[in-house]
Amino acid sequence: MSHPVSSTKITLSVKGEQENNLLVLSFHGEEAISRLYEITIEVVTERQPREFEQLLHKEAFLSFGEDGEGLHGHIYSIKKGRTGTRLTSYTLVLTPYLFYLKHASHRRIFQNQTTTQIISQVLKENGMFSGLHVEFKTGALPMAEREYCVQYDETDLHFIQRLCEEDGRWFYFEHAPEGHRMIFGDDEILFHKKPALVLPHVPVNGMVPEGPAINDFGLRVIARTSDVVSRDYDFQQSHVQLEAAKDSSLAPHMQDYVYPGNFTDESGGRERVKRLLERHRTDYQLAQGATNQPLLRSGSVLQVEGHSDPDWNTLWVLVSVKHEAYQPQVLEEFNASMLDESHGIAQGYRNTFAAIPEKIQFRPSLRHGISKIHGSHTAKVTGPAGEEIYCDKYGRVRVKFHWDRAEQNDETTSCWVRVSSSWAGQGYGAVTIPRVGMEAIITFLEGDPAKPMITGCVTNNQNPTPYPLPEHKTKSVFRSRSTLASTGYNELHLEDKSGKELIYLRAQRDMEQNIQNDSRIEVGNERLETITGKSTSVLKAAEDRTTTGERSVQLLAGDNLNVATSSHTKVGQVLVVEAGTEIHLKSSGNVVIDAGISLSIKAGGVHFVVSAAGIYSSVPILLGGAPVPGTPASPLTPGAVAALIAPPDLPPVMSYAQQAILIRSNVFGDDVCPLCEACREGLCMLEGATA
Repeated sequence: MSHPVSSTKITLSVKGEQENNLLVLSFHGEEAISRLYEITIEVVTERQPREFEQLLHKEAFLSFGEDGEGLHGHIYSIKKGRTGTRLTSYTLVLTPYLFYLKHASHRRIFQNQTTTQIISQVLKENGMFSGLHVEFKTGALPMAEREYCVQYDETDLHFIQRLCEEDGRWFYFEHAPEGHRMIFGDDEILFHKKPALVLPHVPVNGMVPEGPAINDFGLRVIARTSDVVSRDYDFQQSHVQLEAAKDSSLAPHMQDYVYPGNFTDESGGRERVKRLLERHRTDYQLAQGATNQPLLRSGSVLQVEGHSDPDWNTLWVLVSVKHEAYQPQVLEEFNASMLDESHGIAQGYRNTFAAIPEKIQFRPSLRHGISKIHGSHTAKVTGPAGEEIYCDKYGRVRVKFHWDRAEQNDETTSCWVRVSSSWAGQGYGAVTIPRVGMEAIITFLEGDPAKPMITGCVTNNQNPTPYPLPEHKTKSVFRSRSTLASTGYNELHLEDKSGKELIYLRAQRDMEQNIQNDSRIEVGNERLETITGKSTSVLKAAEDRTTTGERSVQLLAGDNLNVATSSHTKVGQVLVVEAGTEIHLKSSGNVVIDAGISLSIKAGGVHFVVSAAGIYSSVPILLGGAPVPGTPASPLTPGAVAALIAPPDLPPVMSYAQQAILIRSNVFGDDVCPLCEACREGLCMLEGATA
């Protein structure tokens, strides 16, 4: 089917070129919302090839409207074609400046910035400035900040397009001879901020319309997803089932399930699934047509008039426009032999377009996914200056990746990164926090560079092993280091070398054991114990001790023994007590000395003997004299032992029934404690997980 064309003269002007000696023979290309245009232009010129290369990267304006309207861009490529008697043909490709960003790639991190702020920064780095080259328009619901966003092995162009697609943002271009401007938005109402272009529908019936008109128009409907369900998980509210759903109430039922949904609250989830469903249904109704109106641009609004179907005489948002034109008359005055019938199009300008109803929200399709990391990285643990251990209440730390070229090397290098553990329960488990300067192994949940997790640490030349290897390869070691700025350490190591097996435990300062019931130690050979300071033991019940061999005790100071009731000592053979100054025996009752054979008392060269034969004295017994007062018994009491500081008790563990009640409460938004209500109704297992 042939379509009427516009006969407006087509020209190409290049910025900085004094003479416009580039004659446009033809051009074609498509521009669409959220996509970059590539306009292929065939020109003929008398310029030499070596001069033509100088046009590369220059700004150019392709004019094909009655009042000079057209498309602006940069000359991205040049290809030499046929050469005639006087003229040479060249094929130029005109693109927006944004197209060049496909040649710049990075690995970098953005933190606590909105999508608009991130895109603005990337564009500014590439010479595109807000206001002059870029304009951001937002609807009533701006997107929240991205806490942590990573550009990983993505070109700047891919990165910008991905962020827009994830948020449901679109962009299009506005053109003028002086330049082109990139317009970002996220709401269909923003398309209506400029006047609609009114075009009559004049079907092709042999009559040529007097002016620009729509000569072909049709509507296509297509099956699309009818509802979206999305879930996510937030470890800071792990008991909450994060789920959001959006249903179009259209049949047949075709559901798109998305995980992870990238939301952490109810409102964020609702907005996410709403935009997901809008993306699926953007082109559910798609109008397609053809015109000879050179003013059509993607992102503009078209008002159709005069169609036989009154429902189609309404406003339509143009999502794509394909332009093409051919003007062979530029060759006629030079060399008709260069005319090429293979163009297959008639002389003049025409276009085809695709459009959606103006009330439909346009959301770009997901063409640009994240660059996933299928493997692990290592990174350096970071923190504020002077800190050796820097973490939050979850034991998360911050890291700096080796590929990160940002200058900072402190607590701002990354988001908080979770640290995996061999065990993590409800108030119990294993905790080892990677310290500042350590090299940590990082894996990425779902392969997403923005979701790092530490799975371990590795040694390097600055952080060697606790013992040199391989000479100590039989040791398994757990050694910590005292902080701050200390050389002290605690250590537990296992020596597995045959014949030298050893379990070694070292405490840099104190060691505490809290045994709730029994403690039993069995030593197969010797036990050696050295205590530099004081030793205090408090036994709150009986003590039994048996020594099979001899016992040797040396007290280099005093000995104090305080017995509350009776003290019994029984020696099988000889008991020898020797005091350098005095031995004093005292009883408030009786003192009984019972000798089976004899009793001898010696003092001052005089002796006194009592035996079965009689009582003997080496001197006569005299009346009188005075007793020598002995030293009174005053044993010291032992020191008290301070109680251990006990760790906090474990929280009660909820039963599966209780967990189910709590999850249901979160889903339905109950305003009372669901567990209390369930217990009142006899539905809850009060004894918890032990039931």
